[in-house]
Amino acid sequence: MSDVFYKGAEGQTKVLVVEDEFFIADDLRRSLTAAGLRVLGPVASNEDAFGVLEQELPDCAVLDVHLGRTRVSPVATKLRQLNIPFVLTTASPAHELASDPALASAINLGKPTNLNRLIETIRQLVT
Repeated sequence: MSDVFYKGAEGQTKVLVVEDEFFIADDLRRSLTAAGLRVLGPVASNEDAFGVLEQELPDCAVLDVHLGRTRVSPVATKLRQLNIPFVLTTASPAHELASDPALASAINLGKPTNLNRLIETIRQLVT
């Protein structure tokens, strides 16, 4: 199978990236783009993520949990409502994630994130 991602006849797989640390966000953008994915964002806040969702729906999302002083939970809740799968890239401990219904069952790849593992996880989410 090719390293290029396609979502059926719709074309290139779209991935929303929500990450507030600039260098991490840029690294994610570059790595996912190099893997053949179309990155929506990256965005650094819930408000910006909702703005993207109003314009275009992704096939999946990559979410950091802590965005400054807020949490990404509202975006995760919206993604669940839209049946859009997502993966977490956070250093938050498992017990913290388990206490949040929007995040409790999500895959967490940790931080720093192994980009090859992230790309493989996205592949599994969209197939």
